[in-house]
Parts: sequence; C-alpha cells; structure tokens
Amino acid sequence: MGKGDLEELVREFLSKKSPEGYYVIPVPARSEAKSLLEKYSGVVVEEAGTLLFVKTRSRSMAEKILRKLYIRGLIGEY
Repeated sequence: MGKGDLEELVREFLSKKSPEGYYVIPVPARSEAKSLLEKYSGVVVEEAGTLLFVKTRSRSMAEKILRKLYIRGLIGEY
C-alpha cells in the first residue's frame, strides 16, 4: 500500500456523508482497532459481525482516524 492508496481511500470514504450526516469508515473488528478508536471523542463505533463502523460528523476527524488506521495496517482489508 502506498500514498496513492491512502489518498484513494480518503476520497472514497469521505466523499459523501451517510443520510444521518456521518462520515463512515468500515474497519475490520480487531482489538487494536478498538483500542485506537477509544482515544477519540465524538466518534461513534458500531460493531457488525467482523466489521466496526466508525462514524463521525467531522471530516477532519474522519480523515485523521482514517490515516492513523491506514498507517497501522488496520484499513483496506475488509
């Protein structure tokens, strides 16, 4: 995965909001992802089977989380 992959993910996940007004990032449900996401306030995490859905209304927060997850290899595997 390179920088182009990250920029593509940012465009894909942050180009539109959900009908409820959230940016949604699907993440594999792994313990390291859960512990990382606990550090962020204003973020809703919903678990659905093997995925976590990270939801936030802030685009900058969504991008920050997406970049952090990508760097740690926790995104793009679903």
